[in-house]
Amino acid sequence: MNPEQLTNDIRRWFVQFAILSVLASVPLLALQTEDSGGPLRADQACFDVQHYELILVVVPESKKIGASLTMTARMGEASKQISLDLDSRFTVRRVTVGGAEVEASHKEGRIEIPMPQGQGLANQELQVNVLYMGTPREAPNAPWVGGFTWAKTPSGADWISTTCQMEGADLWWPCKDHPSDKPESFDLKVTVPAGLVCASNGRLMGVQEGGNGARTFHWHTSMPIANYSISLNIAPYETISRTVEGIDGDMIPVTFWHLPENAEKAKVLFEEIVDHLKHLESVCGPYPFHQDKYGVVETPHLGMEHQTIIGYGNNYSGDPEFDYDWLHHHEMSHEWWSNLLTCVDWADFWIHEGLGTYMQALYLESRFGPEAYRKKMAIDWGRIGFHGAIAPAAPRGTQSMYFAGGVPDAPGGDIYFKGSWVVHNLRWLIGDEDFFKLLREWARPGKEGKPRFVSTDELIQVASRQAGQDLGWYFEVVLKQKELPRLVAEVKNGVLHLEWTSAGKETYDMPVEVLVGDKRVRVECPGGEGMLPVAEQEWQLDPDRWLIRRR
Repeated sequence: MNPEQLTNDIRRWFVQFAILSVLASVPLLALQTEDSGGPLRADQACFDVQHYELILVVVPESKKIGASLTMTARMGEASKQISLDLDSRFTVRRVTVGGAEVEASHKEGRIEIPMPQGQGLANQELQVNVLYMGTPREAPNAPWVGGFTWAKTPSGADWISTTCQMEGADLWWPCKDHPSDKPESFDLKVTVPAGLVCASNGRLMGVQEGGNGARTFHWHTSMPIANYSISLNIAPYETISRTVEGIDGDMIPVTFWHLPENAEKAKVLFEEIVDHLKHLESVCGPYPFHQDKYGVVETPHLGMEHQTIIGYGNNYSGDPEFDYDWLHHHEMSHEWWSNLLTCVDWADFWIHEGLGTYMQALYLESRFGPEAYRKKMAIDWGRIGFHGAIAPAAPRGTQSMYFAGGVPDAPGGDIYFKGSWVVHNLRWLIGDEDFFKLLREWARPGKEGKPRFVSTDELIQVASRQAGQDLGWYFEVVLKQKELPRLVAEVKNGVLHLEWTSAGKETYDMPVEVLVGDKRVRVECPGGEGMLPVAEQEWQLDPDRWLIRRR
């Protein structure tokens, strides 16, 4: 189905079924708002998504969409039924499997699709098409509570965006809404009214002119991509573009879609965007998606790490403490720590946010020096809630959302700031040489340079291998336990005695730096204990605040 045909069908459906007034009366609280993730149902575990094609028409004046979603998948096990997720506020008009229409059921946010004879066999390629329409949920508080944002630019033009990281892409298109399955590629064809531009993921393959000035933008993502990362951004955008040579010699197309009102501010930020890109390549390795682009788009919400089209809504305001745009740098860091390296389960979400937050401290260190680094880490320390573990201590997949698998009460801030401090302390533990090699190894692409899934346990294994020692004890205490380790220091007969205690049974062998007079000494603590002669000299524990501990 082409976009023009779909547009005509949408108009006909709106009139025929009087859907405009019906949908407008549905109360928000009655609609499906489940989160992505959780245990995989058998009718979704049986297939692996290969490709999605989403043909979408956006109608701003009525805040409605109509769409055709085609999924190509590979069956792993034979099944008489599969299912896709889609918010119950939408009306599903037709479902076909292999071109044959089937009697699908759409209720409680799930489309249950029976397999016709000859379909759904083991190792078989499967093609499913869903035609649907309706009023997508409006985001109550984007990007934290997601959905569609229907805003206006300062000049009064339509300004539309999507965010659905927490809730999942089924808020606006049918999908297997689980973090463990990415399509290998994605095609998005979006029709918007005259005067508007759609910026989205991947490469722009073309723009097709339609009736009444409407245009259809075709975006193709050539790399595996998380469902929630697919993003609509619609406004009368203008662009700034440049091709930047990457650290490995690859040429990276860089484009910033900005509102016309902010053209001069956008020029200034664009230079910082390029600087951020060079820094993150130096720390994490080559930019992972150079074959598509690096894109930034001005949004009516604060920001989001949508792959190759980073959402930016920081109002060009920079940072109150440092001369840089923290929001852009943080979201760009997710191209490595989220889009390239993706947690296999939401329980491992600290990998995205903790490492992404720590990248900002490294940028400040490279640009302004070690004092700026220490100041940033001190600020982040003050933001930690210390209310819970931030990584799973139990089997994954037991709950949906971020804190599945044994950490349901960990607050959102801790996966950012406590996670950053876990990485900061690791740097002290293994030393700069091994640490910066480790960051590159953690951010290693998968086969053929593609994104890969990763778990907390895998990162621990890689860190232990790089450091040449088993680091399980470290991560067990600082990630998987609620209480931080405690360091007790006492001088007896001119000798400083150090002792670590943790809430669990694990021995905590963290070395401690001690400033004695004007000399810094690294005191090893095998078995959780260490000693240092200090005589009558003044001493100070951890003068540069490397250690994550109870204070």
